[in-house]
Amino acid sequence: MYKMSTAYARVLVNTLSEQGLDAERLCQEAGLDMKLTAIPGSFCERSTLYRLWELAAQACDDPNIGLKSAKNFHPDIFQLVGYTMMSSSTLKQAFERLVHFSPLIGTGFTLFVVQEQQHYRLVTIDHHQRGSIKPRQYTDASLGTLLGAYRWLSSGTSLRPLSVEFSYPQPQDIHEHQQLFGCELHFGAAYDSILFDGEELLRPLSTANEGLAKLHYSYANAQLDLLNDSTMVCMTRALITKRLSLEQSQVRCDMESIAAALSISKRTLQRALERAGTQFTDILNYVRQQLADFYLRHSHFNVQHVTHLLGFHDHSSFHKACLRWFGMTPGEYRVIQSNLRQPYTLGLDVRKVKQ
Repeated sequence: MYKMSTAYARVLVNTLSEQGLDAERLCQEAGLDMKLTAIPGSFCERSTLYRLWELAAQACDDPNIGLKSAKNFHPDIFQLVGYTMMSSSTLKQAFERLVHFSPLIGTGFTLFVVQEQQHYRLVTIDHHQRGSIKPRQYTDASLGTLLGAYRWLSSGTSLRPLSVEFSYPQPQDIHEHQQLFGCELHFGAAYDSILFDGEELLRPLSTANEGLAKLHYSYANAQLDLLNDSTMVCMTRALITKRLSLEQSQVRCDMESIAAALSISKRTLQRALERAGTQFTDILNYVRQQLADFYLRHSHFNVQHVTHLLGFHDHSSFHKACLRWFGMTPGEYRVIQSNLRQPYTLGLDVRKVKQ
């Protein structure tokens, strides 16, 4: 069972009320206790929020209602994580803090930042749960929230990202998408992501405070230590993802080093993962598969470099892993995915995305 912070649910409730909907009735129908949204540190099931977005879209007959939550952004949506972002020195560091402390916001997803030439892409990998289908409105709200963070922290309400990728097929009407993001749009992508201008992300934040940053970082780490076994899986997955990313590809990524990073023993980590119904090698293989898919789809790195990034000792091992994951070699998979990747670009003719 995946969960999300009820602070995020509060934004959803506020959006419903602003649209003139009966938020209390919709929450009751979806199974969300509205009282929880006022309790700091509380969580609700992610599937409940999925259901609430679906009900909201039906009630107002507006499939774009998720996009409207962007204007409700404030750092307290992320609670403690939001304050670590506010006190960060730059937007890049703020997003890195968001990635690091994302288990405090919820489980069932992994965030990571990847550099693309001089720019940076913030990627969300959602982890699927049997019987729970992510509605389009949830994706819109999530990407809109990231856009809101970008603009709020940089004090630039008119700032635009370079491109946005949506994991759902292109809707018939994307006018509201264009108005909100104002940049190149891609639909039918493998993951939800936003590409930010590198120069903008490296500008100093007006809210930066080194003393508060240390205090917030220390306290947020302490809160991570209090999370339960299911969140330990999320934390382990997040650390592995970070260590297999571009900036930390030289850092060890075995069970012992991950346990040390979590300030626990290897045996304690092993027991926590077992109680959650998994083991370290399963999580490592899952993250490798997700990142292999991402790098082969999105990056221009050659296969040898991807092999190195993902911690494989040789090309043969990565080759065999791709055959197991995708049923084909890395090169074949890259060619097929590049042929399927057909974006809609703002200002150009619309092209259908092959599904």
